[in-house]
Amino acid sequence: MNEQGLAVTLEYCAQCGYLPRAQWMAGEILAALQDDIASFALVPGGGGCFEWAVDGEVVSSKNASGRFPEVDEIMELIANRL
Repeated sequence: MNEQGLAVTLEYCAQCGYLPRAQWMAGEILAALQDDIASFALVPGGGGCFEWAVDGEVVSSKNASGRFPEVDEIMELIANRL
């Protein structure tokens, strides 16, 4: 974390139609943790990805876990980095 807050990235599979889910989750995370996040990026990807990273470190991967994370899980993973 830098002085201003965390850098959060969500890479989602554009071809899979994951954009609406990515946008919804991004809105929920930003609304809850906006004071702790310095930057937030939605990055179109492929291969079924839905991968969250905080300060460059992957904290959740749909491809690795086999499922989409819940919003509360992501909030906790981000909060643990504060």
